[in-house]
Amino acid sequence: MNGEACPKCGGRGIVIKSRDTALVCRCAGRIRANSLARSSHMTEVLRKKTFQNFSLGYYSKHEKDPLIGKTYYEIASKSLDTCVSFVKDYLDGKNPRGLYIFGEVGSGKTHLACGIANELIKEGVEVLFVVVPDYLEEIKYSWEQGSEYHEKEILDQAREVPVLMMDDLGAHSYSDWTKGKIYSILNHRINSSLPTVITSNLEYHETGDYLDNRISSRILELCRPVPLFVKKSEDIRLQKSIEAAQKPYGRSGP
Repeated sequence: MNGEACPKCGGRGIVIKSRDTALVCRCAGRIRANSLARSSHMTEVLRKKTFQNFSLGYYSKHEKDPLIGKTYYEIASKSLDTCVSFVKDYLDGKNPRGLYIFGEVGSGKTHLACGIANELIKEGVEVLFVVVPDYLEEIKYSWEQGSEYHEKEILDQAREVPVLMMDDLGAHSYSDWTKGKIYSILNHRINSSLPTVITSNLEYHETGDYLDNRISSRILELCRPVPLFVKKSEDIRLQKSIEAAQKPYGRSGP
């Protein structure tokens, strides 16, 4: 609404029809969605990544992944359907099992996770989107004097939010301290039956190599695997950058 009060309700969210009758204004849903988007920690760029603009055109219909034996297009299409179904099941009150979206850097994992988050936010669901390395740094910063948040408040937000998105739980160097924080979040969410969506460049079975077996076990219990692969030479971010660079010259990308 660009900062302007709704002409029907004056920004109150309620339209007074008579002394005894009041209706929820149609703008109330938009106001709540905007509020949820801000509290989700998603940047403006991430809010623009939706199921509708997730392009399957970047995934080959001819070349197959050597392990799965299906084309990259077939794998991506199935993964998109799985993410769409997750949203539907959640909105239908089915409390779906979380998702572990994994693949090479630049394969579109974050886009799918954002698609889930944005669809849920649009329907009034509270979501928290954290980039794992940045989130762990935020917890460390909370120790410093004068920080706005304390460690427990930051952790509790991730533990208790209805739907948590953990982006880039990947092949980083994890200390015992960071492993403890990740375990605490996942264990709490399992015990509370709260769905979690994780993106990673680690294969489903590799999490124990970089984290530990306790965390790997929690991920296996909490999430179902959602592979998303492209050929290593076909980083989608790189392809999009090339397309953007070609636009001023009147050319279209692949």
